[in-house]
Amino acid sequence: KRLFDDEALLRDKLVEEAQELSEADTKEHVAEELADVLYFAMVRAAKAGVSIDDAVSELDKRARKVTRRKGDSKEFRIKAGEEILGKK
Repeated sequence: KRLFDDEALLRDKLVEEAQELSEADTKEHVAEELADVLYFAMVRAAKAGVSIDDAVSELDKRARKVTRRKGDSKEFRIKAGEEILGKK
């Protein structure tokens, strides 16, 4: 319930867990951090009324695209994540 009511907390947890996943260095640690990311992502999705089927449908659409953006990271998102993580 707390995650549903506190958008800043949910955002911070998503960023935190994604950062921890990116830094995980063993199979077990990657699995643990992936589980955390998936949990908080599912909370965010449920809050927005998005189902797993909706996400799979989106992945299917992307797989069928002929052209895509380059795939580089979005600098403004990286900076925002660093700011969020710096608060802790």
